[in-house]
Amino acid sequence: MKRLYIVLTALILAFPSMYAQNFRTGYFLDGYMYKYQLNPAFQGERGFIALPAIGKVSVGLESNMALGSFVYPNSDGTLITALHPDVSAEDFLKNIKKENPAGINSDINLFALGFRAKSTYHTLDFSLQERGSMALPGDAFRFIKGGSSDENPVYDLSSLGISANIYAQAAYGFSVKIKDFMSLGFRAKFLMGIQRVETNFNNLNLTLGSDKWSANADGEMFMTSIPSAYLNGDDIDLVGELMTAATKPNMGLAFDFGVSFDILKHITLSASVLDFGNMCWNNVTRYSMSDKSWAFTGINDIPVNGGNSNSTTEDVLNDKLDELLNVFNMDSPEKMEKYTHKLGMTAMVGLELRVPFYNRISFGALATHRFEQQYSWTEGRFSVNYAPFRWFSISGNYALSTYGESYGAAVNLHPKGLNLFVGVDSFKPILNMTPQYIPIDEINTNIVVGLTFPFGKYNGRYPKKEKIGQE
Repeated sequence: MKRLYIVLTALILAFPSMYAQNFRTGYFLDGYMYKYQLNPAFQGERGFIALPAIGKVSVGLESNMALGSFVYPNSDGTLITALHPDVSAEDFLKNIKKENPAGINSDINLFALGFRAKSTYHTLDFSLQERGSMALPGDAFRFIKGGSSDENPVYDLSSLGISANIYAQAAYGFSVKIKDFMSLGFRAKFLMGIQRVETNFNNLNLTLGSDKWSANADGEMFMTSIPSAYLNGDDIDLVGELMTAATKPNMGLAFDFGVSFDILKHITLSASVLDFGNMCWNNVTRYSMSDKSWAFTGINDIPVNGGNSNSTTEDVLNDKLDELLNVFNMDSPEKMEKYTHKLGMTAMVGLELRVPFYNRISFGALATHRFEQQYSWTEGRFSVNYAPFRWFSISGNYALSTYGESYGAAVNLHPKGLNLFVGVDSFKPILNMTPQYIPIDEINTNIVVGLTFPFGKYNGRYPKKEKIGQE
């Protein structure tokens, strides 16, 4: 199992400076060149080109769990963990939710291009992406802290899961304006998978009653070649893996759809659906735990080593512990020629209200939901946006989501020939710290920075002859 943890950690952290969940603070940010990645109906104010690495780099980490839930100050000022006997189960578990999702994602831009052709806007981009998600049921923490002393000793761990993907993406987008008040867009994404790990459990529970202990497990895990080889302790032939990937690539296809509609002169309603598609992997190994069960009713009811009177109680308990651990072991590796999974899909709905007497200020509301089984999450984000000049804009927002509350902000400098932006999607001020200066609240962040080079005629919200405060 130690190898498995190392494999999962390595996959999730493999590219620490790449893809983060879509930069939602940029949804209403004037002049933000990558708006089309949030809604393919959005058109850029100019054409642009983005070069490798500097075009866009982002990294994000989000979770509803806080360090303060696991580390506590002792009476002498030192820190102790939640497992310390001085920390009661009640104090520990009151900060643990029923479901505890976490995600670490990153994105590095390899190349991007956007250009206008009359009423249409076209985009082409290449990127390397990583998405890692983890779901930890609250019962897992209840079991670790309470065990058999728990008043309700039934633990449902079925929502436990890890999903990690690394892949390259090439995408083409198209947007068209209809009568100056409406735009429609779509984006096609061609994916090439690099590595993947996924776990699924239909049933995973443990009961520690006063007269009987029992466990049931039914689940599976899918791994591509490199993590599977590492899990099994096999030698990894990187050259061979690259050759195999070139001859039998892991391919996928996804689509984004978007619409933007000016309801009134100062009100815009928009919506998008992102990542609607599937991914197909080659040479995947499937590990399973099929309907495994285990029960223990006490020492007296079990023959010791076939009735050998020389066996001790300790021997029996060790045997039973081995049986229990075997229930939760993934075994029976099975090679699969093809394995297809549905991509996690995201839906977004935005409403922007511009101040009638000063349209350089607007207020935005954005609702986002990620559809991805136990890794799903929901967010509501409310923003204030200000563009004091045609070449400079800022945005600040407050978000409330499955991961808790946070703040976001972005600055975009976009004169002719240059577009420099920096922002953070999920930031919570460090208000509470231990005497050792360790933050104890949730640390959710999603940082994005990039430099692109715009070209062509300006086609944004503020024409050159426009007087401030007028359309």
